Amino acid sequence: MAKDRLESKYVTVSPGVELHFWEKGEGKPLVFIPGLTFSGEIFKAQIEHFSSDYRVIAMDPRGQGYSSKTVDGNDYLTHGRDVAALIDALGLEDIVLIGWSTGNLDTWSYVQQFGKDKLRGVVTIDMSPLPLSPDPAWWTEGTIEELSAVATQVLTSPEGSRGFFSEYATGVMIQHEMAPAELDYLLDISARTPYWICKALFCDAVFSNFLDTAKDVGATMPSLMFIAEHWQDVARPFVETQLPGYGTYVMGGHLMFYEYPEKWNGVLEEFLRRL
Repeated sequence: MAKDRLESKYVTVSPGVELHFWEKGEGKPLVFIPGLTFSGEIFKAQIEHFSSDYRVIAMDPRGQGYSSKTVDGNDYLTHGRDVAALIDALGLEDIVLIGWSTGNLDTWSYVQQFGKDKLRGVVTIDMSPLPLSPDPAWWTEGTIEELSAVATQVLTSPEGSRGFFSEYATGVMIQHEMAPAELDYLLDISARTPYWICKALFCDAVFSNFLDTAKDVGATMPSLMFIAEHWQDVARPFVETQLPGYGTYVMGGHLMFYEYPEKWNGVLEEFLRRL
């Protein structure tokens, strides 16, 4: 078990498929799951901070980071099964699952398929459990036309995928003006996911519906949703009305835990103290 040293590890979750994860610390486990195309590496500030009191695990979902790239299984039901396989392989219990962006879908997918017996809390970061809805008052990822254009016109090549995430990073993820080296760092992490896997996951995310599962989580266990400032007018009312039981905290952009780690870690610490 990792203690004082950050360790890079792999676990086999199905025949021929390995998930990569970072691990440090000991105690009750915190499992961090990143969003579309990203690696658990993006949580490095959280790994360093929380590993003094917890066993911190930051995973690379299938197709992302250093995990196996497969032609099948690039969907969120499979991702949920992969999370379960990692939990079983590491013998984890009393877990707080912490998803960011589409990592929320991995989290809710796990709960939908395997229940909550091994969990003591759920933290979700800045994504709706129903990414597409015809109701303009609901928290979604965009209009049908916008999402269709990304899927069919943009995420069709490595260059298109990098361009999409470059625009998303500077316009949605990060609030400060990034130096070229910082943007390249984020884009290089993202580029470890081949564009065709990115497209498959993007399309599956858009059509996912974990609303009932998310409602159940909020009704039965400690739950917290971080919301980016640009979403708050739509997202906060949505969470408060559709996901009763979730606490909400508004701050920063989509990548707030990376950009403002001290403040974000403090909010998570307070949540963990109440468990």
